[in-house]
Amino acid sequence: MRCLMCGKDLMEGSLTDILIGEDPLCSSCRSQWEKIRWRFRFHGVPVYASYLYNEAFSACLIQYKECCDEALADVFLTEEKNRVKRMYRGWTMIPMPSTPERQKQRGFHHLRGMLACTGLPVLDAFEKTAAGEQKKQDRAGRLKMADAIRLKEDAVLPEKIVLFDDTVTTGSTILGALRCLEGRNIQIRIYAVSVNYRWVRKNRVSLLFKR
Repeated sequence: MRCLMCGKDLMEGSLTDILIGEDPLCSSCRSQWEKIRWRFRFHGVPVYASYLYNEAFSACLIQYKECCDEALADVFLTEEKNRVKRMYRGWTMIPMPSTPERQKQRGFHHLRGMLACTGLPVLDAFEKTAAGEQKKQDRAGRLKMADAIRLKEDAVLPEKIVLFDDTVTTGSTILGALRCLEGRNIQIRIYAVSVNYRWVRKNRVSLLFKR
């Protein structure tokens, strides 16, 4: 088996690579990801994040999403899957939506792919209009994308849901989902694989711990 980013043979790598054989990344590539395990609140909703959105994480996410490298699906939660399973046992994961055009271009649901290794239930409850295409937006445009998120008309939500995304950059997508859920008698949590530290500082979210 070879590292899915650098191509190094994992069986010829370090002792760590050999002992932790289920990780699709070699220890060198994995060490470039900054694990943080942050807990904070966004509009009063508890948020958990596993990594800082840095250059190494971004490169892997782009390879997965934009280059449609579906083999990378397990890379993102390999280290965190047991923790995520414990934290959200009894909860339903609700992925943040892509536009229909992007979904069709990829040919696979990238967030469902990330979650597959956890075995947690997943429900596609939201949809995004074409106006919500993130990579075509500047920062001001991204902040308006909350209006492009809609709850599907036929969505039946369970009592305990986790809004799930690969990364939080401006928080607009998550905010749009929260607006759709206002007034509903359900428990809500947010889990993002990574988070942009500048967003955390700019919004002065209540940071409970970092390690």
